[in-house]
Amino acid sequence: MAPHDSTTDDVVAEAALQLWSAAQTDFDPFEVPSQEWPKTAVPVRDADIAVDTHLEVQDVRDALERLDGVKVVVGREAGTVSVLRVIPEDVPL
Repeated sequence: MAPHDSTTDDVVAEAALQLWSAAQTDFDPFEVPSQEWPKTAVPVRDADIAVDTHLEVQDVRDALERLDGVKVVVGREAGTVSVLRVIPEDVPL
């Protein structure tokens, strides 16, 4: 991974965490232990992350691909890549 990719990944991961947390209406991920998070959550679209980070959508998608399974769980539907879930830091890989 090039240094640019690492920086982009960090920016996208932080934005995904913030937007995903803000989108949750039934719980606050910062207040509820990760093991108690519901399995269904409100996803965050790649376009929303791109707007928040001022990155191109393709750059966000590329970063989400690299982060999938490491920091986020990504879903794909109808040409949209979405963050379905954030992987808590206290969960071993």
